[in-house]
Amino acid sequence: MTGGAPAGVALAGPTAAVLARAGDVRELLTRTELARAGALRSAGDRDDFLAAHALVRLCAGRLLGRPAHSLTVVQSCGRCPRPHGRPRLAEAPGTGVSLAHTPGWVAAAAASGPVGVDLETVDDRPPDPRTTALACTREERAALAAADHPQRAFLRQWVRKESLVKVGAGTLDEAARLDLPVYGRAPARWRGWRLLDWDAEGERVVGCVAAREEMRLRLLG
Repeated sequence: MTGGAPAGVALAGPTAAVLARAGDVRELLTRTELARAGALRSAGDRDDFLAAHALVRLCAGRLLGRPAHSLTVVQSCGRCPRPHGRPRLAEAPGTGVSLAHTPGWVAAAAASGPVGVDLETVDDRPPDPRTTALACTREERAALAAADHPQRAFLRQWVRKESLVKVGAGTLDEAARLDLPVYGRAPARWRGWRLLDWDAEGERVVGCVAAREEMRLRLLG
């Protein structure tokens, strides 16, 4: 931190634990968010959506010193009227917020500037060679080939890249051009961005937060 600036806030946890902590999500989320959740066919997907959108308010509330229920999350891509795209706070548009979910887990972050968060669930399948070719640099692909668990190694790099995409540092179409340091080999920084790597449930879930400022992560359970 510099100049006494407060650190950003990141939270992650199992969907059920987050929903229990958030209370009645109908009191937190907007009608638009509730309608989007209701349109999802899977109960698990609905819960993940609701938990992530509740959790981002809990993060922002901690950062801003405001009750979570006083914050409105809106999403827009800027190109169409559909409610999707990068989230922002209606009451504090200068505050950066981000959210993500994977089956059974959610994460969110809030910071004074741009922030991006992503997480993925690790399984035992090997990474798809076509995907790694599109998403990874030559150095990253060599590291994956030498890793004890190639899928975990790939997802550790992927969540980093996804978090950087969310702050506008790149696009998924050019993921292979994001020449990040290989996880565990160098300080977790890239072109001025701090990368806060984390894992949970015995490395079954891996995640990353990207921001210019220091971030403090708390895992909920």
